[in-house]
Amino acid sequence: MKIILILVMLALGGCMSDDTNPTSAAADPAATSAVVRYQVTDVDRAVRFYTERLGFALDLQAGAEFAAVSRGDLRLLLSGPGSSGARPMPDGRAQVAGGWNRVVLYVDDLAAIIERLRAAGTPFRNDVERGTGGAQIQIEDPDGNPIELHEASEGSTSAAAGPAATSAVFRYQVADVDRAVSFYTERLGFTLDLQAGAELAAVSRGDLRLLLSGPGSSGARPMPDGRAQVAGGWNRVVLYVDDLAALIERLRAAGTPFRNDIERGTGGAQIQIEDPDGNPVELHEASEG
Repeated sequence: MKIILILVMLALGGCMSDDTNPTSAAADPAATSAVVRYQVTDVDRAVRFYTERLGFALDLQAGAEFAAVSRGDLRLLLSGPGSSGARPMPDGRAQVAGGWNRVVLYVDDLAAIIERLRAAGTPFRNDVERGTGGAQIQIEDPDGNPIELHEASEGSTSAAAGPAATSAVFRYQVADVDRAVSFYTERLGFTLDLQAGAELAAVSRGDLRLLLSGPGSSGARPMPDGRAQVAGGWNRVVLYVDDLAALIERLRAAGTPFRNDIERGTGGAQIQIEDPDGNPVELHEASEG
């Protein structure tokens, strides 16, 4: 049983050392079909931030290369230097932290959390934004990766208050919500959970809920300094698949952009594609055995 568990954890990390040990038996890496990956420069520092300030649980860690933390249904991969999920692109571009693709954490008392995080010196990107679905604000982790904190309004019909709501989701910026919904449902097997015209849609795959935030939504408003929230970056959804070669062939035939060639690590094979707005999606197939 211990050997099987270690092999499952290798598949999750993509490149992990032999001394990997789980720190939460309740969090089975095989329990979800999709996760989110963040690039970090110091895995220990990132783990402390997410567990001590945002209430994540540490599921597993492989030295300085990789860790997995979770909060509710959301599993977040912290990919450090040396991991296969952090290797440069074929054209030399480095996978760096930051961007606008982000985790959204649903909270009950936004004002109290903001006060606690400010006291701890946490960087904030903006002030509270309010929309029909509630209030939200963005913070940054130690590497500059964004996290959105969202408190739903009473009677809200937003994804935060829906019948299938989770404690955390992921947000992508898109220019055309209908086009994005078509891509994720038709090419990657997501289910459309809800849509609010041209402003917002929520799609899901397994335990992962993805918010597609279009122009006009409160989650797409510019920052106080005028910076626009744009698609792209390196923070990304990771989808676990059974036959990577067949999926690649089907996606290439449909004209899907690929960022790189297949990367292989001890945990399996992975490749990155882009949605119609340039947001990255990683496809990962675990190695046999």
